[in-house]
Amino acid sequence: MNHRISAGYFARAIALSLAAAIAAGCGGKSEEEVAAKAASATAAAKQAAERAEPVLAGDDRLANAVVVTSKSAAPVDLKYDITTKPAVGQPFEVDLTFLPRLGAESMDVEISAVEGLTLVGDGAIRFENVQAGERYTSKVLAHSDVAGMYYIGVSAKMTTKVQAEVRGFSIPVLIGTPVAEVAPAPAVDASGQAVQSMPATEPAR
Repeated sequence: MNHRISAGYFARAIALSLAAAIAAGCGGKSEEEVAAKAASATAAAKQAAERAEPVLAGDDRLANAVVVTSKSAAPVDLKYDITTKPAVGQPFEVDLTFLPRLGAESMDVEISAVEGLTLVGDGAIRFENVQAGERYTSKVLAHSDVAGMYYIGVSAKMTTKVQAEVRGFSIPVLIGTPVAEVAPAPAVDASGQAVQSMPATEPAR
């Protein structure tokens, strides 16, 4: 299920606080001056809140996805959370939180995985009427039968009337406990002594 959370109430709260502070500090001034300064503070607070990411309970559990697009790309960031420790052969969920910095008519998300990691379900997500400062969330279900380090690829394309821009991300996933490589046992002779290999030399002529 996809969700979006508006940051509008952050703008209103900040604006009301600033307006109250200005009004309290403008003793003796005309009502017009106080109203003008309060309106200016309200507008500035609204712009600041639109640029800022809304803070939600549990944000400290979210990690930043690695950006893999090197050139100028879509104005969106991605945070994620793996809710449980992935185990071999067991499906696990990855929570995705998209944070657009500019609005768009739509945002199309394509999700892929490296060899050895299998995604469960459709890897395509679409959000309509994307607004700056809001949050768009979804979930990814995946599993693997072999322990190791894997990566989930996420591509977000934001489309406007003017252009379409794409930004790519990578999410690392550690499944189980990978088996460490063991160095081969040294060769021994009949007496049990380790055999040391000597560099080959050409016979003297």
